[in-house]
Amino acid sequence: MCGFLGWFRMPNTSWREDERALRKQSLQMILHRGPDDSAEAEGENWWMGFQRLSILDLSDHGRQPMSFGGGRFTLTFNGEIYNFRELRAGLGEVKLPSSGDTAVLGTLLERAPLEQVLPKLRGMFAIAWRDAETESVVLARDHFGIKPLYYRLSADGELVYGSELRAVRKLGGGGQVSRIALAQYFQRGSVQSPETMFDDVHCLPPGHLLTWRGGKAEVRRWFHPAWPGRDAWVHDAVEQRRMVREGVLESVKAHLVADVPVGVFLSGGLDSTLLVACMREAGQKHIKAFSIGYEENAGVPDETDAARRTAEFYGCEFKRERLTAASLESSLDGYFDQMDQPTGDALNTWLVSRLASKEVKVTLSGLGADEWWAGYNYHRLIAVAAKSPLLAAGRWVRGVDSMLPQGARGHRAWKMLFYTLGGAGRNVREWQSYGRSIMPPDQVARLLHGEFKMPSSPVFEPQSPDSWLHELLLRETETYLANTLLRDNDVMSMAHSLELRAPLVDKEIFALAGRLPPESKLDALGGKRVLREAFRSLLPPQIYDDRQKKTFTLPLMKWMRLPKWQERIRDTLGSQRCRDRGWVDEAQKKEICEKYFSGSLNSTAAWPLSQRVWMLYVLEEWARRHYDETRELQ
Repeated sequence: MCGFLGWFRMPNTSWREDERALRKQSLQMILHRGPDDSAEAEGENWWMGFQRLSILDLSDHGRQPMSFGGGRFTLTFNGEIYNFRELRAGLGEVKLPSSGDTAVLGTLLERAPLEQVLPKLRGMFAIAWRDAETESVVLARDHFGIKPLYYRLSADGELVYGSELRAVRKLGGGGQVSRIALAQYFQRGSVQSPETMFDDVHCLPPGHLLTWRGGKAEVRRWFHPAWPGRDAWVHDAVEQRRMVREGVLESVKAHLVADVPVGVFLSGGLDSTLLVACMREAGQKHIKAFSIGYEENAGVPDETDAARRTAEFYGCEFKRERLTAASLESSLDGYFDQMDQPTGDALNTWLVSRLASKEVKVTLSGLGADEWWAGYNYHRLIAVAAKSPLLAAGRWVRGVDSMLPQGARGHRAWKMLFYTLGGAGRNVREWQSYGRSIMPPDQVARLLHGEFKMPSSPVFEPQSPDSWLHELLLRETETYLANTLLRDNDVMSMAHSLELRAPLVDKEIFALAGRLPPESKLDALGGKRVLREAFRSLLPPQIYDDRQKKTFTLPLMKWMRLPKWQERIRDTLGSQRCRDRGWVDEAQKKEICEKYFSGSLNSTAAWPLSQRVWMLYVLEEWARRHYDETRELQ
């Protein structure tokens, strides 16, 4: 796991000393992604820089940028190819420069075009492949977007790219904050690719590649997430459980490939417990498990006692950190300093990664199970709506909803009725958009001064004609999984020089999920049904029997109301600096804050308000560090 940057210009140019200094400064900005080694390669009009976190082939032979074809090709590669040993066997007796996966990848690319090689790879990756003969560079990103890749193409054809937005921004300069990105952030909690917080920098979407040559860039998709349909479904329950058990176990084994120890994030729920069970089945004798909890009555469940019991069941070495309101508040500056783009949902990963990085370089995470196996609570509400004959009442029920107090709107019975009567929409696209919205479009427009028109949703049509549930899960894959979970987990783990692997976000697991019918995933009792049943004999009884979804939930709703937190947030959002920036409407901002700070702490009423206050606060802290700073340098 590493980080890289690149700068490609038109022929007949030469590097100035200030540009060389800028390259080194930008590379230093991603030092945390790879503190074990740093190297650069350059030519008259190109430069590639690399920061290495040594996981495979710990020797200097694994150094990047790595050269192939007698110097014709240069490769920088961030990620892991889990099937590199199988791919290596197919290369024959050729001598490779390293025993790691980078050498295998480069040799494959030397022999065949990138679009022929990419489908063979099982792993997470962002790739930059330079060809001196054609004077081109190709950028590529993995199937589902586990590893990030940002780029900027200037008006004169220069290409700057890299693993983090901040470093690309520093190297490339230019651009203002994107109004589209602001709207996406407030509605969805994160910016949606290909947008970024800067209007002149783009995020290469998952499963895409970019070819640059002669100052022109072409972006195209090489992987289309699609499931095979009803004819491929396996209906026999025994066979379903066998397939899932073998498939997940095999994926976990593949994700354990490393020349350093591999740990695991462990909550009190099913997903991370499955990983520990599979690690033990794979022969891992010493497993370090990490969890975050709370030392006081925080208003949300502390799952670390359940995680500890799970660790004891499997004989793991268990490490946990119990936070207080004071200790978390004192950590916020470090968190915001390392935030690449504003996000409403990453602090938990930053905290548990900080804990794990003291012990290991690599850890597994259970993310992805909910997106492909229907694990979210709102999926059950959609299941009710999908069968309802009353969806035409949506406009009426939305009108009633707007007049109800927040406490009533958050009640489970009203939510069920709201979905049943079409309040959340009448089709999968509308249901998923509603379920994933933190602020509705009309409120976002008012917050952004009222005259702003909300951008349309990303244009894609998931290939899932077999069922509404499979269409929903593919939409989750393209939006929430890619643009929130995977992005946040990469940034916040790598902030601590920690490689995070997600065995349940894997191309073989994706194909497996598509062969199982919807009812094997979601039923009246909840989601992830076949996952739970497939591993019943390996799970602790308290995990198998507990159907409540478990997450790393931080107690921000309660703690932000405490005097020190409240003073910090009010001072930040009320500052002259924030008002002068003018990104959001002052009256709307004040109204949101006052409703939260002066209202009831009842969870159904305070939770959505606390989310909005937190997002306003996060945006301002990000802007102070990563927007104002770059503008001052221009």
